[in-house]
Amino acid sequence: MQVVEIHEPVKVRADFLGGRITPLFLKRNERVHPLVRVNARWVDRSGRQSRHYFSVTDKAGDVYQIVLRGEDMVWMLENVTVP
Repeated sequence: MQVVEIHEPVKVRADFLGGRITPLFLKRNERVHPLVRVNARWVDRSGRQSRHYFSVTDKAGDVYQIVLRGEDMVWMLENVTVP
């Protein structure tokens, strides 16, 4: 497996239900990645605004680490792990 650092804004479609965020699709470079599993979720509250982190798996089996920044509500792709 290889972890590739990305650190770029992406588009994410997510459900916000019952105080829980669930990413559904990730769009990067005009390619849509359906997300089939949320592997982990955690919140970093150390700064002024919270950041919501997710480890998600797409249909192809790639694992992405994405974050929703509370200060500007922008989704960032931190890294991707590919087989």
